[in-house]
Parts: sequence; C-alpha cells; structure tokens
Amino acid sequence: MDAPRRLVIVLVAGALVAVPAARALELESPRFGEIFFGAVRAAAPAGATSAELYFGDRRAAMRRVSGARVRFAFHHPPGRYDLRIRFERNGKLVRRDESRDVWLLPRSGQQAARERSRDVRLSRQLGRLGRAYPGYAAFWIHDLASGTTAGWNSDASFPAASTVKLGVLVAALQRYGPRPERSDPWPMIRDLAVWSSSDASNRLLVLLGGSESAGARIAQDAMWRMGATSSTFTGNYRLGTSISADAPRPLPFLTYRRTTAHDLGRMLFELHAAALGNGLALRRTGLSTHEARLGLALLLSSDPAGLNLGLFRPAVGPRLPMAQKQGWTTSIRHTAAILYGPRGPKIVVLLTYRSKIDAGASLALGRRLAQLVAP
Repeated sequence: MDAPRRLVIVLVAGALVAVPAARALELESPRFGEIFFGAVRAAAPAGATSAELYFGDRRAAMRRVSGARVRFAFHHPPGRYDLRIRFERNGKLVRRDESRDVWLLPRSGQQAARERSRDVRLSRQLGRLGRAYPGYAAFWIHDLASGTTAGWNSDASFPAASTVKLGVLVAALQRYGPRPERSDPWPMIRDLAVWSSSDASNRLLVLLGGSESAGARIAQDAMWRMGATSSTFTGNYRLGTSISADAPRPLPFLTYRRTTAHDLGRMLFELHAAALGNGLALRRTGLSTHEARLGLALLLSSDPAGLNLGLFRPAVGPRLPMAQKQGWTTSIRHTAAILYGPRGPKIVVLLTYRSKIDAGASLALGRRLAQLVAP
C-alpha cells in the first residue's frame, strides 16, 4: 500500500482547505548531507512563477522564476541546516524541494593548495612545544590557502587508534556510492565518522571485504592511495623501512596499527580537495564529488562528547567549523582536523603519547597549538 501523502492547508475562495502536498524533490545543490559554500540551486517546475528559500521554518530569500533553474546565495553563519525551496504559481504551491543536514562552510573554505613550501619559523615553534611536552608529540600544519606547511616529528610513527578509520570511511563511501546515504550501511558509516564507533568500523570491514582482515586491506589501500604511505591499518610493522625525514623524537616501539601526523594531514587534504571537485584528489580517493562532500560533512558533525571532544575544540570554541577525527586509548590522545577559519582552511594534526597519558597535558598542548595557528 502506498504511504499517504502529506496534506497542506491552503486558502481557496476564502476558505481553508486541506489538499495533497506536492512531492518534495531534492535540491540540485547542495544535496542531502553535503557541504556547500552558500550557493543553492534547483530545477524549476513548469508553471512556477516564484520561488522562496527557507532554512527550517524561516524564509531566507524570494525571487521570480524566469528560467529552467533558480539560484540563491545563502548568507548565514557556518553550520548545519535544513534547506527548502517552495515553488508557487500565483500564490499556490507547485512543488517543494529540500535537502536536509547540509553543512554551510565559509566561502574562504574553497581553497586547496597542495604542499608547496615549509614555514621554518613555525616549525621551530612547534619543536619547542613538542620538546616541552611530558611525553611524545607530533605536529603537522598545512595552510590550504597558501600551500605552506610546518611540522615537527611529523613523520614519526605513533599508535593510530581510531584515526585510521579515515581509510574505512573513504572505502565505505566509495563502495556504497553513488548515494551512500541511501544505502543500508549508511547508519554504520555515519556512526563511524560522527561517534568513532568501533562496532560500526568492524561491521563495515566485514561488509567491504567479507572478513575483518580482507576489509582492513581495502581500508589500507584507500589510505595508501591518499598518500598515507607510512600508516598501517592492520598487520605488523614491516622491517627495513627507511627512517622518516622528520622524526627527531620517534617512539621507542611500533604497533601493528600506526600512523603519522603527516599521513593524517595528507588524507584530510585529499578528502577536502575531492569535495571541491579537484580531479587528482577525486582519483586518489576514488570518490565522486558528492561522496567526498558527504564524508567531509560527517567529519564536521563529529559529536563533541567525552573523549570525542578532541584536543582543539576547547580552544577554538563551538562556532568554528572543524572536520575532525579523534583517536584515544589509555596512552594516546590524537586529533586530526581541518579548521575552516575566515582566512581559509588549515589542516592541524596533533598526536600525543605517554605510557599513562596525562589528558590535561595533551589538552593544554592542543590549546597552545590552536592558539598558535588559529588565533
């Protein structure tokens, strides 16, 4: 049996009458769950004479329909919105298009300069921070407006914890495209990104490869494609690999699941660049632009509860958009993030290790780093 159609109340000949609502379509841009930078677009239905853009129940703009499409510029603070366009003809509803859970980012976020030059002065400042930390630390910073980078101990290998779930996220978005949000595994993909669910990650690995080990190889391949060549999702450390160039304070041991600050920065960069439609990034991630925008929006929606709060959010405050992935155990606290500030996006990665982690010391280091790169 077909689901009953929603009714709307309209004024007909001076009386309020309930009539079936026009079927809602999806906006052309942004689509459900995507990031966007203010441009809203939809195909106009035949006969429509006006269009109104709403966010939630508030009207943002209105315009006449004069062609096959309508376009709006949505000027509001960055954040997550439900958008709707109402098409009318002479005051009567013709159609209503909508996209829910879309993430508005500042227009300055439309930059993706690859690594070009190194900021020696900032790298030295990071070195002073790292040496003062009562444990092991690593930093990576990439300014996506200029391509300038800085780092200290950025190629040293650290236990990865949940940070390498970025590989699972990208592999799952690719596998269940072109519309992952309409697939059965979507709740697991969401939980993996938003709450860092290990159960969701393990179940996705089985779905991707038929077993956890086979799925881990698929996630590993996704990480390698994105340039995370020093990271492993599973398996032992391969003996005989070369010592990294930027590892003045490497950890005295290696674990089977490991990563580096630089590797995490590379993966975040490729996901961000793919969301902007960069051809090389699309090939490296294996994603479509929609899939990449969806993945980035999930990381922006990371739930700031408990340890998933991360190392930067207390310093930058709740309003700055930040796509982030956390990792934590009893000995580590990691945050890899893209900060979407008014001067353009910056990738900022901090890894910290101590046999019995001092969470307060890691948070204090995260605060000093955030203040250094995003004052």
